[in-house]
Amino acid sequence: MSLLTALLDSYDYALENDMVGKPDHFGNILLPMYYNSMKSNGKNIIELLLSKESVLLEARVLPEGETIQFPVTEDSVARSSGVAPHPLVDSASYVIQDGEKRSTAYMEQMENWLAYDANDYVQIIRDFLKKPGMLDAVKKRLKDSEEGEEEKAKKSAASIDFEKVFFTFSIENYEGMKNVSVSENAALQGRYKAYVEYLNANDPEKEKITCNLSGKEDYLCIKHQPLMGTARLVSQITANDENYRGRFTTADQSIKIGMETSQKIHLMAKYLLSGQGTRRWLGEQANMVSWFSDDLSNAAEFNPTKSAEVASSVKNRLLALKQEKTDASMIADEMTEDIVKSFTSGKRMFSDDATYYIAIFDKISNGRVAAKYFRSLSASRLKENLVAWQEKYHWWGFSNENRDKEFTPSPRRMVLAAYGVERDGFLEISKNDFLKNQYQNIVTALVEGRALPRNFEKALAMNIRHRQNYDKTWMEVLFCALAVLKDKGGIKDAMLNRENTDRSYLFGRLLASFEYLERSTFSKGDERSTNAEKMWTSYTNHPATMMLRLRNLMKPYERKLITNDEALKRSAYFNATREIREATNMLHECYDMDSVEVNRPLDYGFIFGYEAQRQAFYSGKNKDAKETEEVDHD
Repeated sequence: MSLLTALLDSYDYALENDMVGKPDHFGNILLPMYYNSMKSNGKNIIELLLSKESVLLEARVLPEGETIQFPVTEDSVARSSGVAPHPLVDSASYVIQDGEKRSTAYMEQMENWLAYDANDYVQIIRDFLKKPGMLDAVKKRLKDSEEGEEEKAKKSAASIDFEKVFFTFSIENYEGMKNVSVSENAALQGRYKAYVEYLNANDPEKEKITCNLSGKEDYLCIKHQPLMGTARLVSQITANDENYRGRFTTADQSIKIGMETSQKIHLMAKYLLSGQGTRRWLGEQANMVSWFSDDLSNAAEFNPTKSAEVASSVKNRLLALKQEKTDASMIADEMTEDIVKSFTSGKRMFSDDATYYIAIFDKISNGRVAAKYFRSLSASRLKENLVAWQEKYHWWGFSNENRDKEFTPSPRRMVLAAYGVERDGFLEISKNDFLKNQYQNIVTALVEGRALPRNFEKALAMNIRHRQNYDKTWMEVLFCALAVLKDKGGIKDAMLNRENTDRSYLFGRLLASFEYLERSTFSKGDERSTNAEKMWTSYTNHPATMMLRLRNLMKPYERKLITNDEALKRSAYFNATREIREATNMLHECYDMDSVEVNRPLDYGFIFGYEAQRQAFYSGKNKDAKETEEVDHD
């Protein structure tokens, strides 16, 4: 399935389920065909309340953030200069009848509409606009607004540019006792669509085609509306051959898209790009949109770009359920559901039979929007991919409160940890385009169920060898490295494995032990670096040599601990020396300590020996101030 087809099918689904033109879960609106919208900034839109007798009853400036929807034409939706009036709601230069080109064209267009369809709603507005002194009447109504809710409108009236302000309309008691605005008039939407279809049928320049996307008979769309600003997703068919040069000899050999189809795909795309639950900014002009075939607004706010958290570890979850003698399939289902929930912010609204769509739009110029990526997959396959990703790329919390929880870092955190440079206590990437591209690479890998690109593994494996580059952000880099490299190293959990004889793992244990021994001598609040931290890079490059050097440097700290009056300090000495002795003995048993090979650079496995040993020191009875080293995994 193509992106355009997915957008088309999704709009049709909305039509079938009466979702078009109505606020969704977040208050966003999927516009009816041949309609556009505008958001108020507190002074750019004035709503006029008219009686059925075309008398102005009230004028108010729409509050900031309020959105209106209104009919447009093929020319007016993307107008930049010249004369191209909207059929009803428009700027003062069109609406105010002063005999100029714009106002004349606006009224002629309205009269033509009424000649086809004697719509009383449109007639009421037409009759009011034809009355002399319309602008003066509006200004007077704004000034005469009562105190209270209209006070803001009064104050802003003086700053309104009446040359550019948009006028929209509402009619009093139009449906019984209910006032009906242009935005709320559902019947108007259908009647205007019928009028557009009438115009197309009677336009000799309109070419009748079979739309390549819908398979239905339609009129060839020449002017596709912009998607982001003035930038278009689908290029217009023009007299120039730039749209098809190199592929076709003539324009009519390219894809043929009907007018109705074009409306649906662009309105659907705009809706997704403006939705709270559907849009994720990736950087610069790139945006990711995602939705489900039966949950267009993504009401659950499913977000593959967030950090994922599962309340309990997979291992603990399995053990608990097995003890309850729960069926194996039920275990899998419950775990899967937990993991899926970790990527959502609300109640899951999509079904297992639904299709999940994800696309990336990038505005590459003022005139062009590129669809950089598109993928569709079943919701069940998506769940499988999420579970696989969660199980492959996670690490356990660093604090006592979340040590039994698994955390999968977000794609952005992975990118920053791999390629970020620490500035002012934060990881940053100066090249936004690079950040955006790497971000996309991770998100797409997650959704498709592919492994993380190898460049991330290599970058993180390199970064953990240069601890001195990270002052305030070391714990973040460490966490991401542990989460990403865990699977590669065959690590099953965060527990210290005393049977692991891997050279890098054992040297990592020793490094943590040296660090712990020295830090145990520090006074509360002492934040200076230990010798192990200072010599970190040299140690990872020449572990056997630096081990001996660090061992000698530890002797003064050992004496300081063993002679200390505090039991906790003495306990730290015995704990550290016991672990140093164990790891050293295992190295001597398994390796020739005089060989060149044992002194070669450590691989990424050292970080798991280091972290397991560190956690063993700072858990249970070995708590101290160091335990405050945590990282926020939300």
